[in-house]
Amino acid sequence: MLKKKFSLFAFFILLVFALLTYQSVKSKSRFLDLPMYPLKILERGSSAVIKSVKNLIYTYIIIAGKEAENKKLIDKINRSMHEKNMYAEIRLENERLRKILNLKSERHDYITTAGVFARDPTNWFQILWINKGTNDGIAKDMVAATSLGPVGKIHGVFKEGANIILITDINSSVAVRLQSSRIEGVLEGRGDNRCTLKYVSRESEVKVGERIVTSGLEGIYPAGLLIGYVTDVTKEEEEMFQLIEVTPSQDLNTVEEVAILKR
Repeated sequence: MLKKKFSLFAFFILLVFALLTYQSVKSKSRFLDLPMYPLKILERGSSAVIKSVKNLIYTYIIIAGKEAENKKLIDKINRSMHEKNMYAEIRLENERLRKILNLKSERHDYITTAGVFARDPTNWFQILWINKGTNDGIAKDMVAATSLGPVGKIHGVFKEGANIILITDINSSVAVRLQSSRIEGVLEGRGDNRCTLKYVSRESEVKVGERIVTSGLEGIYPAGLLIGYVTDVTKEEEEMFQLIEVTPSQDLNTVEEVAILKR
């Protein structure tokens, strides 16, 4: 009985061994891959990292290339803007000089054309500095003007430069008249961008927009130059004269060249 049980047990063991052997042969390739699995994971991870690095480098190259291209475009635009601005300045300068030359051809008292190189405005006086002086025939009290009207008169003069007291300076006074009515008065500076026409009677009719011209009676400014326009008129009951505000015909903040006229 014991021998029979042992035989059955031995048969069972052999059967199990046979089944295991069959399964092993059938799945040999799968079991052989098992030791390589960690290496495959490492390989896959390395491939992913390398791919990410390649993508990063490629992206950087593209961005760097775009930045270089953008810089070139920006430099090109800046150069174009600079050239455009330079041409605009040249065109404007030519227009101003052409008008000065027209003034030269119209007037027998023309001396020379000078460029403004400095300004010295304060609360008390307004002065322009020009780049010509006695070496160019300029003398004290000569008149500086543009095609739009008088700017002021020469105050200090040196060999190679001079300064001009503007008509808006508080120390400036010019003999003028209303062009339409021929009423005379004195134009004085206020220290800002306006002047005051003084000594015009309250009874005189003065309208906003009237033209003011030089009369030449003070012996400095040539007669007949347009110097400004009436911009405000005030009549006070107790005053003999009107308070008349005048805006110069030439914007004195934009003067860059002037023609010098002799007395």
